[in-house]
Amino acid sequence: MLIKRISGGETEALELLYREMKDCVFGLALVYTKSYADADDVVHDTFLAVWKNADTYTEVNPKSWIMTIARNFSLKCIKRKNEICEYDENILSDDFSDKLANVDMINKMLENLGEKEREIVMLYSHGFSHSEIAKITGSTYATVRWKYRNAIKKLTRLFGDESENE
Repeated sequence: MLIKRISGGETEALELLYREMKDCVFGLALVYTKSYADADDVVHDTFLAVWKNADTYTEVNPKSWIMTIARNFSLKCIKRKNEICEYDENILSDDFSDKLANVDMINKMLENLGEKEREIVMLYSHGFSHSEIAKITGSTYATVRWKYRNAIKKLTRLFGDESENE
C-alpha cells in the first residue's frame, strides 16, 4: 500500500501515487475552481497534505481520502477568492495541455449542470463508484445515484441530438 510507504518517508511511493492520481485530482479541482492555475495549486496542496498526513491515514480507500482532501482544498480556494475564478488558459503546464485538449468543450457541456452534478459526473468518469462519490461529497448513496442519472439525462437531452447530426 502506497500510503503506508509514504508514511514511512518513502518519496518514491509519493511519486507513484502522484502519477496515478494527479489527473483525477486536477480534474476535480478544475470543476470547482474553474482555473487551471488554481487547480494546479490544489494538486500541489493535496499531495503535500498526503505527504504530511500519511501517518494519520485510517480510511479503507486511499483514493477517496485523497479526493476528499482535493475537494476541501478546492472549496478553500473558492472561499479565499470569494468568487468563481475565470479560466486562465495561458498558465496551463505542458503536462496537462495534451490531456485537456477538449476541456473547453467538456466544460461547456458541464456548465449546464449544477455544481454537485458536475462533481458527481467528473468523479464517476474517473472510475469512482457511487458509494465512493457519496463519501467524497458527503452525500447519501441514493442522492449520488439520483443526481448522476439526472445529469446524464440532462446532457443527453441537450447534446444527444447534436452528436447525431455530425
